[in-house]
Amino acid sequence: MTKNLIRFLNNGSSIKKTIKILLLLIVFFLFTISVSAERDYSKEEKIGRKVAAKVDKQYELIEDEEILQKIQEIGEQLKEVSGIEEINYQFKIIKRDGPNAFAFPGGFIYLTADLLDYVHSDDELAAVIAHEMGHVIHQHSIKQLQDKQKLKLVELLAVLVTGDPTVGILGELTSITILNAYRREYEEEADLTALELLLKSNYYHPIALLTYFERVKSEQILKPEIKLGIFQTHPDVEERIKKIKEFLFDNNLPLNRRLTTNYLTIRGECQREEQEIIAQIWLNDEPILSFIGNDEEMLRIKMNNIVSNFDQALRLDLEAYEIGINSSEPEKYASLSIGSEMMVSLSPQEVQFQRLTPSEVLKVTRDKIAGILWKVKLELPILLTKP
Repeated sequence: MTKNLIRFLNNGSSIKKTIKILLLLIVFFLFTISVSAERDYSKEEKIGRKVAAKVDKQYELIEDEEILQKIQEIGEQLKEVSGIEEINYQFKIIKRDGPNAFAFPGGFIYLTADLLDYVHSDDELAAVIAHEMGHVIHQHSIKQLQDKQKLKLVELLAVLVTGDPTVGILGELTSITILNAYRREYEEEADLTALELLLKSNYYHPIALLTYFERVKSEQILKPEIKLGIFQTHPDVEERIKKIKEFLFDNNLPLNRRLTTNYLTIRGECQREEQEIIAQIWLNDEPILSFIGNDEEMLRIKMNNIVSNFDQALRLDLEAYEIGINSSEPEKYASLSIGSEMMVSLSPQEVQFQRLTPSEVLKVTRDKIAGILWKVKLELPILLTKP
């Protein structure tokens, strides 16, 4: 190889030789950069294991095999779409006040027991996990420490992997992660990575990150004394919510918050009272509509269709004026619609036990729906702010 290199350099004029030397230097420089920039996942895991060992002693671990298995499955599904096989994610649940999560280098991710009670769905749980995976994937805790220590990444990794002198630096690394004290651009990068992982997974909806953010922000407004952990300490939450909405819009994903929350739950039930079979429909455990029928099977079919119609049409940003009542003259039937879609049609016979007309019954239904929607919005004041 050396002879070929000498032959290559000696072939041609002095100007050509100079150009060749410059080209070789550029190639050597690029090659050196690529080698030095190669990521050392094993060192990251050693660092993470050191810090994780201290956390395991500091907090009580929750050993719930069923929940841990679910969390591990979520992590594996997200890891698969991340395209990075070298990170061995390990998940643990700890007792610590407030819904929170944090991650150490090498894939050591901790979730608080309060977080598991706080999320509304597996989608929201996956969103939080994906956010923490984003910090691991982009080495945010190490990079932030690197910014403070003014060391090259290779040097910092070497220091962190060595013995006793690293105690102070390891403490700083722990503080960055547990307190979620990341720089704004790191948080935004973790948000974007989480959204992309959720979108690629085909298991979890990206809107889950939005619903989690919005609820934390709303409760921060209503209950500022409550520790809400992840995201709460960042004053730029509104800006991050805005960026998430932009991502959803750019990917043609509608803002249907009911996909990942239990904000609006609709259900129906048939029961016999004396000689009548009554179908009743509840929204958020509040009765909004009742009607009767002679044939129980047909009554159930109609009730289930109404529940399905509402389930598809209800949304948090629904306004009362979008709920319309239509009736025939002279009044026989009346119907309730949301937008252009009819939800339910009632006859006088189906509501005669209430001593109201079908139109009057459905007006009560409309008012109850509007009241429930307003109640939910009051519990989520972030939804009342301008986008």
